[in-house]
Amino acid sequence: MKFKLLTLLLLPALALTAQSDPAQKPPIQAPPPPSMPVYTGQNIPTDPRGYKLDNDGTSFAAGIKADELKSLVYALASDSMQGRETGEEGQRIAAQFIAKQFKDAGLPPKGDKGFFQKILLQSFTWKDIGFKVGDQEFTNRKDFYVYPTFNPDRPLTELKEVIFVGYGIEDAKYNDYGKAEVAGKAVVFYNGEPMTAEGKSLITGSEFRSNWSIDWRKKVQLAKSKGAIAVFIIDPNFEESLKKNRKAISTNGWKPVGTDPDAIANDFIPNVFISPDLAKAILGDKANKAESELSDLRDGDKFKPVKVKAKIALRLDKESQTLEGSNVLAVIEGTDEKLKKEFVFVTAHYDHLGMSDSTVIYYGADDNASGTSGVIEIARAFAEAKKQGVGPKRTVVCMLVSGEEKGLLGSKYYTEFPLFPLDKTTVDINIDMIGRIDDRHKDNPNYIYVIGSDRMSTALHDINELVNKEHTKLELDYKYNAKDDPNHYYERSDHYNFAEKGIPVVFYFNGTHPDYHRPTDTPDKINYEVLAKRAQLAFYVAWEAANRPDRLRANLLEKKKNESGN
Repeated sequence: MKFKLLTLLLLPALALTAQSDPAQKPPIQAPPPPSMPVYTGQNIPTDPRGYKLDNDGTSFAAGIKADELKSLVYALASDSMQGRETGEEGQRIAAQFIAKQFKDAGLPPKGDKGFFQKILLQSFTWKDIGFKVGDQEFTNRKDFYVYPTFNPDRPLTELKEVIFVGYGIEDAKYNDYGKAEVAGKAVVFYNGEPMTAEGKSLITGSEFRSNWSIDWRKKVQLAKSKGAIAVFIIDPNFEESLKKNRKAISTNGWKPVGTDPDAIANDFIPNVFISPDLAKAILGDKANKAESELSDLRDGDKFKPVKVKAKIALRLDKESQTLEGSNVLAVIEGTDEKLKKEFVFVTAHYDHLGMSDSTVIYYGADDNASGTSGVIEIARAFAEAKKQGVGPKRTVVCMLVSGEEKGLLGSKYYTEFPLFPLDKTTVDINIDMIGRIDDRHKDNPNYIYVIGSDRMSTALHDINELVNKEHTKLELDYKYNAKDDPNHYYERSDHYNFAEKGIPVVFYFNGTHPDYHRPTDTPDKINYEVLAKRAQLAFYVAWEAANRPDRLRANLLEKKKNESGN
């Protein structure tokens, strides 16, 4: 019944596909400035493959066609898919649709549940978070911030006294606490450690700082061991820290169900980073005395803790939530008895942003129905090659993941709970947005941004250049591969979780456009001919990785480790 219902739901989208005109090519404009780091396949290195297959995959790549991709994109970005938000009905409909494509291609179910790897995650939100001093209420992420991972659930902590203890350090040669009794009270101290006017640490005696500066959690654990019930850490660089640590102080910290999201937090007492202004509100009339003690400390005098009467109410009330999604896998088993125990992954995320209300759908045609359709077609191409008895030698896994828009959750889940050994996984070829043309390339739609290919593996980068020169002839743009790329695209798609495990990766991306993460990201704006060519490039790289005599290795990563001595 589910498949019948799905077919009925998709009929309008498929009908629309047949009636729609092909995407028009963008107008020709001036090329980008010559100083831009654009690479076009020149100065190609010597072929690193050392072999030539009787069949180089050309006939199977030719099966990745614009019209087939168009049908898939229109289906995935239809009203019936409801924006494919992870955990919602639209995502489940999309997962079933993808699984049916794999089944129709004659591929066997190899997930832990059919074609699926189920994802069940648990996290929390702040039901209530607040900080009140006397009658004055202060605001989270404006006057204070907390790291949820290291804060327990404490709906209300009321305090009548705090003790200012300098930098909150107790060391063999240095002690901020002295004889102060802090049991049942809160302690207030500065982040970092005391330094002389000449820039030397009072603890190490040199310009090098101690672990007390590096790990603030050590100070919280010390306060807890002394019986304190809360810690307030004064952050002199408050605004900068907020920007730098925005992700870490997010309320979402998804963990697999079966693990305790608060397992770490329960080892801590409430600890809050506060702005200098909030610190003054807490210390009140004793603020000047506290600063005077610090000044004396820098001049070589012994620090004396400062007791402060203060009426404080701290609210850290957590509320748990769960999220269910699924990764969808197509597995084409390798033909070589030895090499089939190694795995080549091709990935894309199929989830998107869902619906803001019952009338507004975020269709996600480019992000990432385009990549999803590409991976489906790549799976079909490998399945056809297998039927004809010409490959692949290694096992190819085409995996569509959910949860990407919520923090790369599906790929993170897979790399934490892999269905195939990570130490036998040779590469991840990731596709995220390959259907549009950005402003930088309006004069030449035949391009693709390549990210990460040279971060770990020399051979992977060379293969990408070689197969493009031989087959797809796209302009390979490495602009966003720069280590100092302010957009940080290398860390922003699902390949990154594979890279974190030391697996070579390459990420294909068309750049952003005005419809990015908007309801206007619709199928009629996709350039399907270019989409086909980009998907073919990913296929060729996967084909080479799956059939070369030697596995791709993270040789550049190993080189960096050796040079650093780690």
